[in-house]
Amino acid sequence: MATRTSTDKNSARASLAVLALAAALSGGAASAEAAATPPGIPPGTDLVRLREISADLRCLVCQNQSIADSHAGLAIDLRNQVVKLMGEGKSDEEIKQYMVDRYGEFVLYDPPFSVSNAVLWAGPFLLVLVGVWVALRAIAARAAAAPAAQLSATQRESLEARYQKSANEG
Repeated sequence: MATRTSTDKNSARASLAVLALAAALSGGAASAEAAATPPGIPPGTDLVRLREISADLRCLVCQNQSIADSHAGLAIDLRNQVVKLMGEGKSDEEIKQYMVDRYGEFVLYDPPFSVSNAVLWAGPFLLVLVGVWVALRAIAARAAAAPAAQLSATQRESLEARYQKSANEG
């Protein structure tokens, strides 16, 4: 009977250890979420939606980071503006359009194709085509320039004789 009691105690201890671990992990997850919340963002904000919208908007100061990743003052202001617009019930597209209206298409990481940015979309392809064209022209020019013909021994002797004759006369 003593063996059964120690087994029950071990089972109870294991259960308590599992509960303590679960409580510690859930508390850690809550603190990790709180740590991931950008400064100045009010509680209750949909952080997933904020992150998705912010990831599509370029930091105008850093230019190679989204406003979600940037710590620049302007990026923080833009994130706060996104939070404000989210609180007003604006859709993701309405928020992005607000930013485009205010800052231009440059604020979008993936701007739609338009006449004003056609060069940006077509530029890399045009550069590749120009590079291929230049390379083909260079190859064709090199192929057209035939190597100098080799002279036979009699032709060489004849040329040397002419050279010697003109050198002696001059």
